[in-house]
Amino acid sequence: MRDPTDLRGQEHDAQSDELQAREKRRKELEDIKWLMAHPQGRRLVSRLLEEAGVNRTSFNHSGSLMAFNEGKRHIGLFLTGEVLQAAPDGYFKLLKEFQANDN
Repeated sequence: MRDPTDLRGQEHDAQSDELQAREKRRKELEDIKWLMAHPQGRRLVSRLLEEAGVNRTSFNHSGSLMAFNEGKRHIGLFLTGEVLQAAPDGYFKLLKEFQANDN
């Protein structure tokens, strides 16, 4: 346990925590880049986004079903944001592939 008056120690701990968080985020983004670099990964992400319903309304007359649908949609929007941050080119490639398979 650290001495609460040790400001230098607290600052060092805060910097260490920040470095660890940045490294964790870097790895997360690298994982998504790797996934989106492969057709199999783009197919998986496309399936997940379709299941999440990001491109359709979550409205339902049942409040419970609407809340459930909105929860799924929220995860899909989160995934979309992650992919766009890590691999925007892969996302646009996914859209082109999805459109080509839809026709």
